[in-house]
Amino acid sequence: MSADRKKILLFVAFLTCLVLVSAVLFNIDKIVDSFNNNGFDDGDGSNINFDLYSVNIDGEVYMPRRNVRNYLIMGIDEFGDTDQGGIAQADFIVVLSFDSNNDTYTMIQVNRDTMTEVDFYSYSDGSVYTQVAQIALSHADGTYKAISNNKKCESTAKAVSNLLYGVRFDGYVSMTMDAVKAIVDYIGGVPVFMDEDMTEIDARLVQGSTVTFDGELALSFIRARGGLADSSNIARMKRQKVFLDAFVGKLDEINMSDDELAACFNRTSSYMVAKNGVDTFYDIFEKISTHQCSGMMDLPGEAVKGDKYIEFYVDENGLKGIVKDVFFERFE
Repeated sequence: MSADRKKILLFVAFLTCLVLVSAVLFNIDKIVDSFNNNGFDDGDGSNINFDLYSVNIDGEVYMPRRNVRNYLIMGIDEFGDTDQGGIAQADFIVVLSFDSNNDTYTMIQVNRDTMTEVDFYSYSDGSVYTQVAQIALSHADGTYKAISNNKKCESTAKAVSNLLYGVRFDGYVSMTMDAVKAIVDYIGGVPVFMDEDMTEIDARLVQGSTVTFDGELALSFIRARGGLADSSNIARMKRQKVFLDAFVGKLDEINMSDDELAACFNRTSSYMVAKNGVDTFYDIFEKISTHQCSGMMDLPGEAVKGDKYIEFYVDENGLKGIVKDVFFERFE
C-alpha cells in the first residue's frame, strides 16, 4: 500500500469516528465585517489576509497564526441520508488545525455537552435568537423548515468559533451514522479489545476479550451511554478513541485497491454535507498526506448535572492555553 493511500485510509477511519458519535465567549475583540460572525473565512483560502481580524485575550491583542488552516468536523446523531427536516444533534465535534510552518496537524475534540451560546431559529419566521445551551444543539434546531443542512453546520461552526476565541474555519464536513455501518462492513469488521465490561449493551462485549465488530455492533459500542457504570459523554469519547485505534489497525492490515477505496468513499457520499463540496475533501486529504498528526486533545473542564442533562463547562485558563498554542500568536 502506498504511503499516500495509507494516509487517505487513515482519514477514512477518522471520518468514521466522527459519526460516533454559561457562555464561554471570553474577551473576544471586535472582528472585522468580512468575518460576518459566522466562523468562516470568506475568501478561497489560497491567500488569506490574516490582518483582517484580531482577538483580545486578557487585554492583549492576538492574530491568527500564519500558514494555519482550520476545519470543523461533525458527527451527526442521525440515521439515513442527510435531509433538511431532522433535528439531529452534533454528537461528535472535532477541529482539525493544519500548521504548514512545521507540517503538523492537531485534532481538538469538543465535548458535545459543552455549555456555550448557541443560535436558535424562531418557528414562526426563522429569526435568530441566542441562548446558553449544549453545543450539540447548535446543529439540532429544525423547528423552522427553511433551515438547511449547511445552515445547521454553519450554526455549529459559529458556536465552536465563539468558544475558541473567534477562530476561523476554512471548511466543514458532517456525516450521519449510517456511514459507520457502511465502512465497517465494507472492510470486513474491526477487532476491538474490550478493556471494560459492556455486556449490558451486548453479551459479546466481555471485558478482556477481543471482539470483531460489524457495523451494527460498532454503532452500539461507540454510541453507548445509558446502562453503563459511567454513562457520561466523557467516557463515551474515550471509547470512540479506542475504536479509532482499532479501526486504524485494521486498515493497516488490509490492502485496498484504488477502485475499492473509491467504492468505500462512494458508500458514504449520501451521508455527508460539506462546505464547498468536494473541494473541502481535497483540501483535507492533501493536508493529511503532507502533515504529521501531533495528537488529539480534549478541551479541559468539568461535567456537572444540570436541571435535566449533563452540562460541561470548559476551564477558561486551560482553554486560553490551547487557543494560544494552536490558533493564535500575540501581536507585537
